[in-house]
Amino acid sequence: MLPWHSGGSDSEGSPSQAVPILCLLGVVALLSTITPAMKYVLEHSGLTFLSIANGRIVIGFLFLTVMTACWDWKGVRALTLSDGARFGALGLLGVGSYVVAAYGLLYTNVTHYALIYSLLPTFTAFFSWCLSKEQVSWSGFSGILLSWAGCLAALATNLEGGAIEVSFGDPLVFLFTLMMAAHIVMSMHIVRRHGVLTANTAMFGTSAVLVSGCSMAWSEPAPAADLSWNVWSAVLFIGLGTAGVFLLRCRSLQSLPPATVGAYHNLIPICTIAIAHWYLGEPLTGTTLIGALAVLLGTELVRRKPPWTSVLSAVFKKESGDRAVPLVGMAVAPVAAQSTVRHSRE
Repeated sequence: MLPWHSGGSDSEGSPSQAVPILCLLGVVALLSTITPAMKYVLEHSGLTFLSIANGRIVIGFLFLTVMTACWDWKGVRALTLSDGARFGALGLLGVGSYVVAAYGLLYTNVTHYALIYSLLPTFTAFFSWCLSKEQVSWSGFSGILLSWAGCLAALATNLEGGAIEVSFGDPLVFLFTLMMAAHIVMSMHIVRRHGVLTANTAMFGTSAVLVSGCSMAWSEPAPAADLSWNVWSAVLFIGLGTAGVFLLRCRSLQSLPPATVGAYHNLIPICTIAIAHWYLGEPLTGTTLIGALAVLLGTELVRRKPPWTSVLSAVFKKESGDRAVPLVGMAVAPVAAQSTVRHSRE
C-alpha cells in the first residue's frame, strides 16, 4: 500500500524526516515553476489559453487515472450517479477554473498572478467562517485584511501618482482564486468520504470532458511550426506537475504537521516572483516587495492559531483535530488543496 493511502505517519517509526521534507521541497519547486511555464507557452506558441488549460487538465487526469487504477479502483467502482453529479459540479468550480486562470495569465504577468493567488488561504478561511465551518480569530481577520491591502498595494502600478491601475488579467486571476477557495471549502466532506485519489480523479475527469469539448469547438489548432519541443515539454510539465504536486504533498502530510507544510508553502510566491524576474524579465519594484511581504505576514496570521486558542482548547478538553489543514498552503490547484485531507476509508 502506498504511504499516502493510509492514515499512518512515518514519524511514529522512522527517525528520519528527510523523505517528506524532500517531497515538500518538490512541491515548492513545482508550484513555483508551473505558472512561469504557462506564461512561456502563451508567449512563445500559437496555443490559445483554452488549449493550454485543456492540456493541463487532460494530462493531470490521465496521470491520476493511472494512480487510481493501481491503488484505489474499488473507490471508483463504488461511486453512484449522484456522486458523479456532485463531483462534476465541484470539478467545474475547481478544476474548470484553470481555464479562467490561463485566460487571466494571458493579460497579466506572473508576479501579479502569484501575488493574487497567494491570497487563497485568506479566502478559504473567510468562506469557511461564512459557512460556519471554521472559526477565525481576531488575529485571523487582521491577517486577512493585511493580506488584501498588501496585495492591492503591490498590484497598483501607479500608486505614487495617486491612481490605482491594474491589468485586465488581474480580476480574472482574482476570480480564479475565489473559485478555487469556494471549491476547497465545499468539497472537503465528499473528499473525506471517497478519498483523495478517487475524488480528484472524478473531478478532473468531468472537467476534462467539458473543457476538451469546448477546446475542440472554439480553439483553432496552432500551426505546427509554433509547437517546438520546448513548448511541448512545457505543456507536458504543466500537466504532470499539477498531478505531481498532489502526490508529493500527500506524502509529506503523512509525516509532517500542517504547520510545517504551511511554512514551506510561504516560499512559493517568493520563488515564483524570483523566477519571473530572472527568467521572464518581469520588473521587481519596491512596492511589489512590500506588498508581497504584507501578503505573507497576513497569510501567516490566518494560518496560525493564537496561543490563547490552544490554552482554551486544553482547558475545556476540546478536540481541535486538523481544522487548520484546509487553510495550509493552497497555492495552485484542487489537487494540491485536497491533498491535505487524508484518506479516511478503510
